Amino acid sequence: MAWRSTLANPAAIEHARSRLTARSGFKTREVRLKPDATFGFETGCSVTGAQRRCCLIGAMVTYARVATGIAVTGLGIVSPFGTSQDAFRDALLAGRDGLAPVTAFDTSECRAHRAALVADFDPTRWISPMKLRRMDAAGTFAVALARQALDDAAVPYGDAPDDGVGIVLGTYTAGGQPTEEFLRGLYALGPTGAPALIFNATVANIAASLAALEMKLRGPNVTISQKEVSGLAAIAHASDILRHGRARALVAGGVDAVYRVFYCVHDRFGVLSHDNGGPEGSRPFDATRNGFVLGEGGFVLALEDEGQANARGAKIYGSLLGIASGGASVRLNQWPDRPEPLVRIMARALAQAAVRPEEVDVVYAAANSSALDVVEARALESLFGGGRAVVTSIKGALGESGAAGAAACVAALLCGRHGAVPPVAGLVRLDPACAGLRIARRPEPAPGPLVLVNSVASGGALVSAVLRVAG
Repeated sequence: MAWRSTLANPAAIEHARSRLTARSGFKTREVRLKPDATFGFETGCSVTGAQRRCCLIGAMVTYARVATGIAVTGLGIVSPFGTSQDAFRDALLAGRDGLAPVTAFDTSECRAHRAALVADFDPTRWISPMKLRRMDAAGTFAVALARQALDDAAVPYGDAPDDGVGIVLGTYTAGGQPTEEFLRGLYALGPTGAPALIFNATVANIAASLAALEMKLRGPNVTISQKEVSGLAAIAHASDILRHGRARALVAGGVDAVYRVFYCVHDRFGVLSHDNGGPEGSRPFDATRNGFVLGEGGFVLALEDEGQANARGAKIYGSLLGIASGGASVRLNQWPDRPEPLVRIMARALAQAAVRPEEVDVVYAAANSSALDVVEARALESLFGGGRAVVTSIKGALGESGAAGAAACVAALLCGRHGAVPPVAGLVRLDPACAGLRIARRPEPAPGPLVLVNSVASGGALVSAVLRVAG
């Protein structure tokens, strides 16, 4: 990483070099004065050119351009199958689903009664009991996820002068449960009866903020709320931050928690699966599917420049090669009804990754047991043909949520490193309209390391990402 400043004070240079080495843990290789009275030094990684204030010496600095990709060096999981990487991977490969009856609130007036709910999660492993009292479910998930990912990546964080580590979190529901509780008190008892202590938790960025506060992350702190694509959109934004040199490592992904109003509103919309024309459950690509199932939990990646990761000898799960986003013109809360917009976004992601469609080995589809499934199948057939790519969807196991795209990335990396593709949980009778694809009906060997991940939101938002699983 080359830093340049208009300050050419040799003492300041040496001070900055020693402080950077001590704080970052990355070896400083060279310090040199520039002919134009600027200076620079190398730290074994390269990032793109954006100006920012140097917290070490108070100078304006410019970074060099990234010459390598974005590496995934850590993972965080809070899921219906627990928080263990092995348990999560094994459950997916076994074709299990994480669906369970909703018991946290009354669903007797709803047609749906099940969701993919977090299980085997003890937040006190990551958060003190006193602090837990002021956190909602999404906040506890976020703190646990960030700690998991950064500890897994062995990235130093929390040192006071270091503003290089941050978090970019996508969410559909964070802040919703405290908002419901606050408004209930306000409507029932008036302003003096509203629970003031939870007011600060009624915003969508509460989950990312809690994670940053708990871990003293002083780098970029961004929340993206874009319905079902939130998690993958957060990963896209984090990759841009890293490519522009505004951080040295980021936690990126999605987090969601199912709560009463959110669940009941989806039930009233008539989009959730229920016992009507088939059993209640999530069945992507199945001829008997009758709506999706809501899911909760969180999934994050620890991302950093690939050159930096290699220089420090980090464990690398894989690389983010390309990512693209866009939208389809649809009615509010409707899924895209034409394949062309998704074809365009997938093609853009592949072009950025310099990967041809015929080189893609595995596709983690956005199919969620709704009308979206056939539209996405048509888009995949248009881009890939029948092809060699194995197509799967993990939403039969995890349901639909704002964290779903990030969950697919984590699944792709863990299952891919195991050399396998998980089957579509819940798929029994394939919809003939999807028969042109090579859909995983049972665990299949992964043909290779290149993976395409799709994320689609009701309302038309689209994100596609290309990953390479490390060998």
